[in-house]
Amino acid sequence: MRILIVRIGRAGDIVMTTPALSAIINCYPDASITFLTGPDGPRLLKDYHPNLQELWIWNRSGALAYFNKRKIIKKLEQTHFDKIFCFETNRSIADIFSRYNSKIYWSDTLDNTIHCSQNYLDIVKQACPSLTGNFYAHLPVKEDAIKQVNEELSSIGISNDDTIIMLHPTFSGYSSNPFTWLFSKKYRTQTKHRLWPAASFSKLGIMLSALPLADNSKPKVIIDLIPDEAELGNKIIETSKDSITLLLTPPNFERYKALIKRANLLVTPNTGPLHIAAAVDTEIVALFSKWSPTDCGPFMRHDRYTILRAEDTPEPQLGLPSISVETVFEGCRKRLLSH
Repeated sequence: MRILIVRIGRAGDIVMTTPALSAIINCYPDASITFLTGPDGPRLLKDYHPNLQELWIWNRSGALAYFNKRKIIKKLEQTHFDKIFCFETNRSIADIFSRYNSKIYWSDTLDNTIHCSQNYLDIVKQACPSLTGNFYAHLPVKEDAIKQVNEELSSIGISNDDTIIMLHPTFSGYSSNPFTWLFSKKYRTQTKHRLWPAASFSKLGIMLSALPLADNSKPKVIIDLIPDEAELGNKIIETSKDSITLLLTPPNFERYKALIKRANLLVTPNTGPLHIAAAVDTEIVALFSKWSPTDCGPFMRHDRYTILRAEDTPEPQLGLPSISVETVFEGCRKRLLSH
């Protein structure tokens, strides 16, 4: 049996498809699976499972968008799939697959009162009504990447026994270019709802690094950013009184997954690393504004994360800055001391 799965999006969107991917593998253990995804897909889905044998990349943006679409259509004309699971709600995308002699599972509307990952699982259940068990977000982490991260942390004085709190201060699409802020209303809206102030991260780092844990040790607080985000990282570090260690490394997704897995806790706004943390089962304190965590929060066991929302503060119109440092610290403290 050949199966095609379709989800074209950014990193977080694709991670939120992995519960459905795991369910399909569970339901059809002998199937050969192809995943049609966007440019972020390969780094997320590479080596996911032996049954996931092909990744087709469809870049829908840029000057070559039309030609990229034609390439996908040509591939579809040359390949027969017994079943197609389309997790895109855009009818124009779904209609592409209706031209072929395949059984298609798709919905043009998702229930916003439940998580989108659950919506995808419900689509899978149309084909596998007897499907049982819990399927959460999942990404495999390679042993050599874990070893690399442990060696990297050891070189800066962080041992395997230390409790690590990882702070993620940026979001997908973040830019330090002032012209982006000046000329893009969409970006200004994103910043309001997805960027917690640098000063708040600095203060949080100071408070967390002084928190006594159950074994009388204190957490190690780190921030890991790519070089393009160094300006924001340095701004946080400058006022953190040496309480935060900043790691600036070129993009390496295998390392990044392993680093998040090594962390005991991730503090992050609603963005890709939140979903990566859920997929490697790292505990999370997630900051939300405007977007609903019911629909796009971590898809993992409920006892593994804490959601803090601007809508629950006295001034929700301020976006993420309305969430106080003290509130985030208390959320972290409760998670760390609950073990």
